[in-house]
Amino acid sequence: MTTPKARFGYTEKDMADAFLELLRSREGLPDVGPFDGVYREISCRQGRPDFIALRNRNGCQPLDLRESHGFVDPAILTILKPTAPRTLSYLTGHSEFSESSLRRSLRQLAASGHVERTETGAYRLGSAVTQLQAELWAFELKLDNPRRALFQAKQSRTYADRTIIVVPPGQERNYRRYSAAMTRWGIGLYVFDVTTSEIRMFRRGRRFRPLSLQHQFYTIARLQSVTRGLRP
Repeated sequence: MTTPKARFGYTEKDMADAFLELLRSREGLPDVGPFDGVYREISCRQGRPDFIALRNRNGCQPLDLRESHGFVDPAILTILKPTAPRTLSYLTGHSEFSESSLRRSLRQLAASGHVERTETGAYRLGSAVTQLQAELWAFELKLDNPRRALFQAKQSRTYADRTIIVVPPGQERNYRRYSAAMTRWGIGLYVFDVTTSEIRMFRRGRRFRPLSLQHQFYTIARLQSVTRGLRP
């Protein structure tokens, strides 16, 4: 059986190492530009993409969730709104967490400005959250096996604004049969030449609202907990 290295002249890890340099470069991706943070193989509850890249839109900084309490903080931020404050009993009834866990997280979120407590004792989103402009990109690199790449990219739609599959030259033709599915899920396809570091867009990935804001907040917290990732 032919090994990937014998077939392509390099392994998937070699491809990932070269692609990392591109993501960290000042130029970034063509027609996209540089990213503010690049993270490699971070578990996001819904899959483990090869790379997640963080891009701040309009110059705004992303949420600072480094002190996040697991999945409790993201759940609270998903339920609360900037208006129509919610009581603690409402949060308890609309989440899977105990009242004590919610109280602990609410204190931390209020101290950091992510949550505001009203005069009545209810809670609403703070300005730090309502101004969120972060955009998450998930990248799946595959030498072959387009079916697996598509499955993993689809998983990333849970938390990512954009999902991109990256393949070696010549492999893009194997994705034509999945054109309808990629269009439906907004999945992009880039062709990356490891030997020259050249990259070209074969299919543009569309920006979608993540399927779960709770998972996106959790992912942002994970990124910020790993020493701020690999920055350019």
